[in-house]
Amino acid sequence: MLACRQRRSTRLLRALGVLALTLALWLAPRVAQANPDLAFRTIETEHFIIHYHVGEEELADRVALLAERAYARMTLELAHEVRLRTHIILTDTTDASNGFANATPFPAIRLFAPAPDTLSVLGSYDDWIDILVTHEFVHVVHIDTVHGLPRLLNALLGFGVVGKVSAPNIVQPRWIVEGLATMYESKLGAQGRHRSALFDMFMRVAILEGRFQTLDQINSGARVFPGGTSVYLYGLHLLHYIAAHYGADKLAEMSHLYGGRLVPWGINRALREVIGVDFETLEREYQTHLERRFYAEARRIRARGLRQGRRLTFTASAGSSGAHTRFPVWSPDDQHIYFFDDDGHRQAGIRRISAEGTRIREGLAIGNQGKSPDIERVIDMEDNSRPSFVGPNEDQIIFDMVGVHDQRYRWSDLYRWKGPSRRGREQLTFGMRARAPDVSPDGRTVAFVRNDSGQSRIAFLALDTLEVRELEPLGTGRGSGVELQQAYDPDWHPSGTKVAYSAWRDGGWRDIYVHDLETQTTERITADRAQDNSPEWSPDGRWLLFSSDRSGVFNLYAFDTESGQTRQVSNVLGGAFEPAISHDGERIAYVGYSSTGYDLWAMDFDPARFMDPPEAITDWPVALDPEPGYDADDPSAGPPPSASAKPYRFYRTFFPRTLVPSAADFELGTLLSTLSLSLAMEDVIGYHSLVGSFEWLTDLRLPAGSVSYRFSRLFPSMFVGFGQDYRVRTGFTRYAYDPPASAPGTDPPYRQDLYLERVLAFNAGLSVPVLRMGRHDARASLSYSYVHYTNLDAADAQVDPNAPASLEPEIGGLSTVNLGLTYDNREGVRYSWGNETGRRLAVDLSLSDPALGGRYSDLRASGNYTEALRMPWVGHQVLALRLAGGASSQGLARRGSFRLGGLPEDQDVIQTILARSPWGEAGSLRGYDPSEFGGRYFGVLQLEYRVPILDVDRGLGTTAAFFERLVLVAFTDWGMAWTDPITINDLAGSVGATLISSFKFGYGERLALFFQYAHGLDPEVGIDYFRVFVGRGF
Repeated sequence: MLACRQRRSTRLLRALGVLALTLALWLAPRVAQANPDLAFRTIETEHFIIHYHVGEEELADRVALLAERAYARMTLELAHEVRLRTHIILTDTTDASNGFANATPFPAIRLFAPAPDTLSVLGSYDDWIDILVTHEFVHVVHIDTVHGLPRLLNALLGFGVVGKVSAPNIVQPRWIVEGLATMYESKLGAQGRHRSALFDMFMRVAILEGRFQTLDQINSGARVFPGGTSVYLYGLHLLHYIAAHYGADKLAEMSHLYGGRLVPWGINRALREVIGVDFETLEREYQTHLERRFYAEARRIRARGLRQGRRLTFTASAGSSGAHTRFPVWSPDDQHIYFFDDDGHRQAGIRRISAEGTRIREGLAIGNQGKSPDIERVIDMEDNSRPSFVGPNEDQIIFDMVGVHDQRYRWSDLYRWKGPSRRGREQLTFGMRARAPDVSPDGRTVAFVRNDSGQSRIAFLALDTLEVRELEPLGTGRGSGVELQQAYDPDWHPSGTKVAYSAWRDGGWRDIYVHDLETQTTERITADRAQDNSPEWSPDGRWLLFSSDRSGVFNLYAFDTESGQTRQVSNVLGGAFEPAISHDGERIAYVGYSSTGYDLWAMDFDPARFMDPPEAITDWPVALDPEPGYDADDPSAGPPPSASAKPYRFYRTFFPRTLVPSAADFELGTLLSTLSLSLAMEDVIGYHSLVGSFEWLTDLRLPAGSVSYRFSRLFPSMFVGFGQDYRVRTGFTRYAYDPPASAPGTDPPYRQDLYLERVLAFNAGLSVPVLRMGRHDARASLSYSYVHYTNLDAADAQVDPNAPASLEPEIGGLSTVNLGLTYDNREGVRYSWGNETGRRLAVDLSLSDPALGGRYSDLRASGNYTEALRMPWVGHQVLALRLAGGASSQGLARRGSFRLGGLPEDQDVIQTILARSPWGEAGSLRGYDPSEFGGRYFGVLQLEYRVPILDVDRGLGTTAAFFERLVLVAFTDWGMAWTDPITINDLAGSVGATLISSFKFGYGERLALFFQYAHGLDPEVGIDYFRVFVGRGF
């Protein structure tokens, strides 16, 4: 029998070894390449350390120079010198425009190089890199401002000055943090969002249509358009009002005052101390101020006579704000309009409507979803996409879509949709960073925009050969005045010999250009400081339409190629963008704006009704030097900063910075009182991370702790960890003569069931992405773990020889090799609770064997499958199911293999919130005691029907607590765990319901409070319970 078991173990080990070798061979080329194109180099200046990808030296030089200028200005503005040098990580791995900053535990900024796209809220810039650096460095100076007791705390726990654990200025409403940075990006530059016509449009229309957001809505991140932009928009205007009416120094004073508060959230008290009024009073003042300004602006617009079209879509109804509609294009027969749509209720994508428009959104009910019955789905995707037809039919569309290239980059590429009959997508470019396609009139060539290292240019793709040719920018090299030029929105002339496009160049010039493909010359059509976007040729080639904010309001304009004159086409209260002229030259479709978001509008194309354009705004400040302190044409200027760059060295930031103490074990609740210290280290790029903790278990007077390390530089990422812990467990029944009075688990007169167990654990493994494509994500992992269990009470008990035999616990080593595979494409939308569509599949195969070290033998397979099915009716109602199961060849003696049951009933809600570890309901059998069933096999099916009842998104002023929504869930669970041959009697079921209240607290933390009733259907072990706990759904 023993020989048979050994042969079986040998075969299992051999099979697992082959599997591991196959995985290693598959990973080998990925490890070998090791992201060579993402090698970092480092520039050091007086106040900054800049890390950048090889090949981005010119961009890194600009960042270094601009950062030093920002330091000189912002340290004066906010009266604070940042004590440590700030690290800036410059990356170009995404086509998105953004940046992030923090000052804890040390000041660091991460910048994404690509410039904002058309219609981006970040699009108003004279120098994108300058505004980005300034905005993020304002955050660093603001958050780094710490005084008094918080500063003393940082000195004690941050090893003097190298780390920071307390930063009061980050624990306040986000609109204050972002509003401050947004205000200074404009104050210290020539443009920025305070001079943005788009930001003015958001505020103007909100006031005119009675949808001005209150402080609590802004605080809570309410699902009201413009969504996440609201904290920047309202924060900017409110803080600018304080600076203008109470003094610019008051913002710095409030930063210093609040930065000395050890207990956060007293923002109203801090404001009263600084300016004498609270935010509620201030809110009324600045709202009145804005109303006067924008009502006057609306009167000026109306005085010239409104020229606007008819609204075609109502995806942004009053009850479902947050829609985003873009890129209208007429079908070849002018019977339909195709466009990109993201209304927050369905997956985004390219849609189609009749040229006559749609009906008003109907069926507003539970979940505020409603229905838009006249909109047809064409192509689903996750991000903005511009469609363009190939040829005279609607069976081929060229579009752009963001995807994952080479498992590392989130870049956009071009695709061809081949019509509903074949339902296929053909990828045309790979890693080209291509967007905004427009197909030539003959259907043979695609003009598009290509991103590359912080700049973009026009390029052409031949559809027959897939060859790409780029249009060189107007000037190259340092000192030419067009460094980092950006190109946007190409549009073919009807003759196919010219391409119009919008382009940005140094100084904040965003104008319309026309490139002649025959003569290879480029003509500049407009020349002003306005944003001139989205050119569109008329069918006869005479008129070139575009959108511009030259009057302070985005409207449509038309350039007459015969007379050289520019005429105004629309005059709207909101905004008009992205014009598209029908092929018969009769109508213009465009993107219009209301307080609930963007929608499609249409108006007649009638040059006889065009208006004389208003005077362009000319009082903007002069753009600043894009390269302060450096002149490439001056021989005495010396080499640029990148000339002294060095390879990135991780160890320069990979050292302890903070030591965080704790007097409670938030994970285990009150089972064992602990005194602990935790330490975390990570280099600034994120290649290496190490987390360590030490705990003193005061009740047991024993030490515990753990240390773990992860290396993420290569594919795959690798990890290793070690830990020691102690647990009080059942399973050691013995009968002692004289047990001490304090002995745990003593059942008078002398029976004991509990014992103290020491657990030593080691684990190591690797993880690698297998698939990253849109919302589809798959990963594989391989790991080894060894756990040793020791009964520390084994020698302490004096056993009564006349008593029943003792029940010894299972001890010794358990070694396991685990192979895991996961796939996930679940997706939620803005107005859903949790995931609404998609599925997740996870499979684990584990082998335990003495040959691996340890005493237990077992082969275990387990898996789970989760599916979310959106219901066809209104209200974001979802049917969710989860199926899980597992099998074990031998089990782990009395330790068992699988346990099944309900959730514990002793959750400490406060400790759960502090630990940020809500209970998960996945795999539970509600209506039963925890671990009620056990065995070598298990299976469980969970079904839930989820109905959002009420969206609140409100709070009380600046109070740091906000009620988001209420959701009702009806559920039933069915499962079993068994070892003997299965019978129908092993099946246990339950039914119940949960009322879920979701909240925000502390200006950012989210929690879901579950009020749950469950009824176990088994007549013997089923229970009825009502519990309140912090949880999360599956």
